Amino acid sequence: MAHANRENFSIFENVEPAKATSDVTDTMVLVAETDYRAQLEDLQRELDNIERAPETTLEIFGQSRVEQRWEELLVYFLDSTNPHGFDTDVLRAFLRALYSHSDTSMSGPLRNLEHVEVSSQVSTGNGIADILLRQPDEWFVCIELKVDSPETNAQTDRYAEAARLGDLDTRQHSGTNEYVYIAPTEAPASVSEDFVDISWEQIVTELETVLTDGFGKYPSKSSAQLADFIDTIQLELNMGDINQISEETVLYTEYAETINRVQDAFERDKERLYNSLEETFFAEFGHDEWTSNTRPNTYIQLYKPEWRNIGPGTNIEYEPHLSLNQKQPTIRLRLDIEHTGKNEIREELSSKVSPETFEDAGWEYVDGAYALVAKSVPLDIENPEASVQEAIDELLQLHSLVDDPIEEIVNKYTE
Repeated sequence: MAHANRENFSIFENVEPAKATSDVTDTMVLVAETDYRAQLEDLQRELDNIERAPETTLEIFGQSRVEQRWEELLVYFLDSTNPHGFDTDVLRAFLRALYSHSDTSMSGPLRNLEHVEVSSQVSTGNGIADILLRQPDEWFVCIELKVDSPETNAQTDRYAEAARLGDLDTRQHSGTNEYVYIAPTEAPASVSEDFVDISWEQIVTELETVLTDGFGKYPSKSSAQLADFIDTIQLELNMGDINQISEETVLYTEYAETINRVQDAFERDKERLYNSLEETFFAEFGHDEWTSNTRPNTYIQLYKPEWRNIGPGTNIEYEPHLSLNQKQPTIRLRLDIEHTGKNEIREELSSKVSPETFEDAGWEYVDGAYALVAKSVPLDIENPEASVQEAIDELLQLHSLVDDPIEEIVNKYTE
């Protein structure tokens, strides 16, 4: 679903009375129980009695089936440089929908998405294409969107044959490319054989995962905006029963002050915890050799400068993540080895420190898209400072395993 269901709101059910102290231990307490618990209980009762669907934002303005508005919203969320707080997560979900379609030729890892250029209303010399996604020197995707209107004047043929897409010379492009036609399931197919027909339903399925998998991770306003866009698509294309989703949007509006107050406190506590993690790391590891890159309320990257752009462009860093929106909050610790050439660097490190060695030390050998190894440290809400210290102690233990091997690898590539 596009919006949080009743279970998603359960994080607010355990609020405690606020304490008038400033250290990280005391600031974990969110809001005064007497003022807000009753309002949240009212919200829960309202959620239990959802009956009718409210209008989406585009419905209110009478533009719920205007193709240009859908395009503008989609482009906004796809562009990671926009201030929505999703980073590249919406773009990643959108590309997953394209990758998973049997008729596309797109394959391989979704990496370095922060470098993807997102353009709209792209001149082809023979018409205007709706959207162009481009990873310079690697790939591009030309996209035509449809909501109500059919294709006109064989426009997909014209776009597929175009020598230029904006400032991109398709004749000089040496990477991969894809032409995609996104329309309702029942719409006529695109004219061009070079275009792959993908339904809005397939796109929505992946966009929903951004909200369900990342609940509490993104700014509440941005989550509501993306959910509203998904609601619009589902409603206008009759994609099942979305009454419950829309009712939740209404309730969000009615209880916005209470929810936002709790959410703001939640975000402040996350920020304080991330600050505490960073400060404790430098207190234990020292400042001279280390630096940090912080995306507020999302992650911290901690690394030595020489751990960046190793060999073909691989980065290594320690990356703690906070997971507070669950019954047992945790600090998730990761050793990330990522970007171009990561498999080569991972193999070299694994030849020096075996997966069994990591596992014997209590680390999961995940070998994922970003993380090589990871460990979760329970976060004690009553004593978060102790949990932060435990997390940094775990990183110290990990560092004792990998510091010398990483230094050897770095030296090999810088000689």
